[in-house]
Amino acid sequence: MGHMQVVTSALSLARELWRYGEPDLADRALRLDPEQVADIGLRTGQLLSSGEADRLWPDGPRGDKALLLAVIEQLEGHPRPCARNRRLPEKTLPARLQATEAERLAAAQEVAQVVTNRNAGLQQ
Repeated sequence: MGHMQVVTSALSLARELWRYGEPDLADRALRLDPEQVADIGLRTGQLLSSGEADRLWPDGPRGDKALLLAVIEQLEGHPRPCARNRRLPEKTLPARLQATEAERLAAAQEVAQVVTNRNAGLQQ
């Protein structure tokens, strides 16, 4: 049976955590390695496809809740809603989290390679 996998980066996870009111977790997310970020992407898919994300955070942000729940689970050991249901504006991000779209895509390349390698291993 197939699975859903989200490919992102430690930088993007940190940016979203900060914007949803979790600055301390954002700093921790910046230190995640590509393998951990790939694990979060896999867990995000599980939370989405099972409907668990909606049960855990019914009033959470539609497009981001599963990803946020998954990264919090990785960092704290269990999923929980963020402090905020709505994002703070991107322009309010601290300098360490500022990045262009190209920089964010480049940051996700290592994670994409981990996912590709894992998928290749599944097909053997």
